[in-house]
Amino acid sequence: MDNNKCGCESENTKYSEKSPQNKTDKLEENEECFCDEKTSDNEDEYTEDIGCGCDESPEKEEEDSGCGCGCGDVEYPDQSQENNPEKAEFAASEEFIKEFETYAKSMGISSIGYTQITPDLLIKDKFIPYPHTIVLTMPISEEVISTTPGEEAQALNNALYAKLGDISYKLSDYLRKNVYATQVAHPYEGMVNFSPLAQKAGLGWIGKSGLLITPELGPRLKISAIFVSIANLPASNPDQHLWISNYCERCSNCVKACPEKALIEKEACCGNIETELEQKLCIGCSQGCTYCIEDCPFHTKGYDHLKIKFDKMTAKLREKNKNKCCDS
Repeated sequence: MDNNKCGCESENTKYSEKSPQNKTDKLEENEECFCDEKTSDNEDEYTEDIGCGCDESPEKEEEDSGCGCGCGDVEYPDQSQENNPEKAEFAASEEFIKEFETYAKSMGISSIGYTQITPDLLIKDKFIPYPHTIVLTMPISEEVISTTPGEEAQALNNALYAKLGDISYKLSDYLRKNVYATQVAHPYEGMVNFSPLAQKAGLGWIGKSGLLITPELGPRLKISAIFVSIANLPASNPDQHLWISNYCERCSNCVKACPEKALIEKEACCGNIETELEQKLCIGCSQGCTYCIEDCPFHTKGYDHLKIKFDKMTAKLREKNKNKCCDS
């Protein structure tokens, strides 16, 4: 379970999408985007109107989607073994960044992104000495995914939080040994809105469930961060994953999978649909529930498979609509 789906940050979390004309259309769209395992691979079934193809610019989704808390207002003690340097360095070579990434991945980190923290991404009113941020993801094991919600699932889930926290502090110590100052955002502490932070770092995009979805892991991940004095961290482009938002507009697997009905689709203004995560209903933080991950197509079929299908069908529809525009 991603620590960013729990809904502990606010009363509810919203995800907006364009509304289909009726419920039947909604079900058809789910099938057309391959959310259903029984879906046909016939491309002609994909009938969503994406416009005439004259405007190639994607419509941006708001970044502030998804819970970014660590499932509780927990103050974790500093686990650092190294003190911050008295005189911190503010620049790092490309070689050092590569060495750091290699070391991080050897410890079990899946993906690493870089960005700057901004006040809107902070949950707690806590002083952050450096805005430069290293964002880390770690996979959730299949054991956690396959375990029925309850005490055992929650124990496994808590162990993953602890493991990622331990890794984050070890990486922080590595940076401190190399004369860079750091501060760790523990994945269970709830200091940072992790999913939007990771999206901003270019690691993936937030789906309808409020979970970050990445190419490496889909929604099956946890997130932590390290604030660091390195001012020349590599830049990233989050928009490369924007298509995930378009895909999620036509898929409601996570909504259907939630046993507590914590993900609620509601009609909003201008004919749109909003998906809200009701924190009082979600048992992800109390019982280790991961059903929304288990049924997500990005978990069952994979990022690359869905991206190939999405691009192929989008191109075909764009060409059809372009021809319609020219004929009219």
